[in-house]
Amino acid sequence: MTQTFTIQFRGNVEACRTEAWILQRTGAAAASPVAIVYETSQGLVVSYPGAGAAKPALPGLDAAIAEAREELLHYINRRGEPRPQGITRAGLSLWLMERDDETVMGMPLE
Repeated sequence: MTQTFTIQFRGNVEACRTEAWILQRTGAAAASPVAIVYETSQGLVVSYPGAGAAKPALPGLDAAIAEAREELLHYINRRGEPRPQGITRAGLSLWLMERDDETVMGMPLE
């Protein structure tokens, strides 16, 4: 990935899905989101937050999106289906973050 972007993975409990947030680093200022990648039953989706919701013309953004899509596939509950019954918000967030290497947020499942 280019030096301009970072990718953060988040468990969105409201939408019940795992999301890859692509953030643009802008000097000393906080990174701002330029794209959000997630999967639905229809396939992978890329949305662009902000005014107009159009894809920004940023060098390296396509490569960052491709990397986010590839990495998102390792989150086994990324689509939030089937949603576990009786689970807390914290538990749902952790469930959405479970990876195929049996880790959650870098820690082994026990």
